[in-house]
This record gives sequence, structure tokens and C-alpha cells, in this order.
Amino acid sequence: MLPFKGPSYAKPLSALHALCFAQPWSCDNFTKILNLPTTFGLGDEKAFILCSDLGEDFEILTLAVHPDHRRKGLASALLTDLQTLATQNHKHRIFLEVKSTNTPAISLYLKAGFVQTGCRKNYYHEGNQTFDALCFTWEKSPTD
Repeated sequence: MLPFKGPSYAKPLSALHALCFAQPWSCDNFTKILNLPTTFGLGDEKAFILCSDLGEDFEILTLAVHPDHRRKGLASALLTDLQTLATQNHKHRIFLEVKSTNTPAISLYLKAGFVQTGCRKNYYHEGNQTFDALCFTWEKSPTD
């Protein structure tokens, strides 16, 4: 997947995010995040992953796949590309959090070698409901 950086991507990313999430990030939110020097992404018009470079580690901020292109390996390819980038750039870990009810995403992360490392109780708020955030970590192999 192609790398991208900068606020010029805010509008297409927010449009795709809106197709994928019940509470999508606004274009303004994407603009603010993409203006940060530590933010970068990989993807195209079908799927993207947005990340933050934390020095020794990466953090996945969000991952979205257009509903018409799901179950075709795009999310797996994004994670593989990010893991390769992490290894090439001497990053030790990749962190993320995911809503506890998002079983397709949890399955994806487990298949990609992520391990659940924590839980943030009542992290997500949707209307009058709250949901836990599960924390996952991928660690670079000692041989990489």
C-alpha cells in the first residue's frame, strides 16, 4: 500500500471513515491529526491505516476498509506493510486499541501476531452505552 502524510488526505480519509464507523472522525479531526509531524498512513481509496510514530514504537490510530472491499485481504496487507515498515525503521512494537465488540478486527489483529495486553473499561461511548477498549501489541521478532 502507498504511504501518505499531510492534511491534504483529510477529506478522502474522513469520507471512507464515515462509511466504516458508527461514530466517524470528522474531516477537521483528520486535518488536525494529519498536521502532526508524527502521523503517517498507508493505503489507497479502498483501505487505509493511520499511525503515529512514537519513537521506538508505532501506534495504530485507525484502520478502515471500504465496505465493498472487505474480506479481500486489504486490512491484512496494511498490517503486514506496517510491520515491515516497523522492522525496517527499528521500531520495537506496534500498539492499538479496539472496541471489545469488534470481533472481525480482533480476529484480524490476532492473525497478524498481535497479543492482547490490556483492557480499558468503558472507553468507548455510543449514546448511553459504553464499551471496553482492548489493547493489543505486536512486538518485533528478536531475529528481525
